[in-house]
Amino acid sequence: MTDVHATPAAVVKDDEVPELEEITEHVHGPNCSHDHDHDHDHDHEHHHHHDHEHTTAEEEQAAAQRNDFDLLEINGTKDKTTDPLVKKYFEAKELFAKANERLIEIPEGAELELVNKHKDEIVAVTKDLMEAFLLDEKACKLNQRILKLAEQYELYVQTDNPENTSTTTVDSEEEGAEQQTTIYTRDSVIFVIMILWSGGQYEHCIQTLTFAIQEFEPIKGRLYELRASCHMALRNFKACNEDLEEALATEPVNVENHSTLGNVYYAIHQAQDALHHFKSFVELAHPDSRTLPNAYYALSVLTLQSAPSGGTKKKSSQALKQTAMLKDAQNYFKKAQDADLRFKELYGVVTGLNEIKRTAYQAFQARSANRNGFITSDPTPALLEASEILKKSFKSPGISSCANCGRPDNVANDTRSPDQKPKPLIKCAKCNKVAYCSRPCQISHWNSTHKNTCKK
Repeated sequence: MTDVHATPAAVVKDDEVPELEEITEHVHGPNCSHDHDHDHDHDHEHHHHHDHEHTTAEEEQAAAQRNDFDLLEINGTKDKTTDPLVKKYFEAKELFAKANERLIEIPEGAELELVNKHKDEIVAVTKDLMEAFLLDEKACKLNQRILKLAEQYELYVQTDNPENTSTTTVDSEEEGAEQQTTIYTRDSVIFVIMILWSGGQYEHCIQTLTFAIQEFEPIKGRLYELRASCHMALRNFKACNEDLEEALATEPVNVENHSTLGNVYYAIHQAQDALHHFKSFVELAHPDSRTLPNAYYALSVLTLQSAPSGGTKKKSSQALKQTAMLKDAQNYFKKAQDADLRFKELYGVVTGLNEIKRTAYQAFQARSANRNGFITSDPTPALLEASEILKKSFKSPGISSCANCGRPDNVANDTRSPDQKPKPLIKCAKCNKVAYCSRPCQISHWNSTHKNTCKK
């Protein structure tokens, strides 16, 4: 596997690289949770949602924090859907819970005698916990007893050298130290990934996942997904997208990856890529998919903004195409509302009002100028106006991500941790056309590309 950081910073001197100028505008990522305001004329329209769209603060908070299917159980609707992801989540949750019950019966302690006495139970419980994690990591909650199990299982692997173990030799980081040989099994590597992922140690988790992807071919697609989630947490959208594309190539059946890719491409203003993945998703997704409403809202916005301008002659090809695309966009918006109703029926809450949904409502719920507030009988003029506004926002979004790694800010790079407050991107002072999250990214991009294209 190619090391993306193989080009050393020493290739170029600091004084050869242009200075950086700070960008003051905030850049929105796909997981951005705070409220956003718009400058265009329909800014107030999202207040006019249908009755079922009004949410309490508690509902909005629950929607923002929702990362599993437990609401189906709370709402008593778990058996009213055949969504395969729901089935997989609850299979993982049950397997994890039963393994935890058996784990309690194993005495704590990492003494060799104790581990040898209970090695069969240690191996079996570890196997089930790792299987549950691979099924759905969100169904698995790490606890102190599981961390102690990791010590017991590691001691078992190192001393018992069971079947299906492998060894790897690495150079020690300490100068003059001897090479280190590590014995591992698939479950011991997955255990490390689970602990790092659960603890938010994403940089280290990426390193272990990279090793696992090379070693464990049968689960490569799932490992790409996990590594993509780590890149997403670090806001490295470029690497996230690459891993999700690899995951889809490995296991095309996991169509939710299309939805995630659509969201990321939308966030970084790559409209055509977003359109492609959202279309692929809605064609293949289960009708109860929890991300289906968002995908349809996104398609309504993306289709509207890509409708051709002009078309003054009613029967011209431009005008006909424009009319067809406006109709498609309206249909997507209607499907989004229908999917929202199904979501409310299943989950008991409405989908959160994120950037995509807000933009869709602003575009498609435009009111007439008269005082009664009715929607115009012919929405075409309002939709055309919204289309032109969207074109500007998508074609001229400003510099929305690091030209080297794809991050929208420097919230996490080689010198910053994810819990630090994000800072803006920094523009190249010579051309003002690209920006970076950090000096190392600028130097890397300058060496590989930008020194040949930078317009002074």
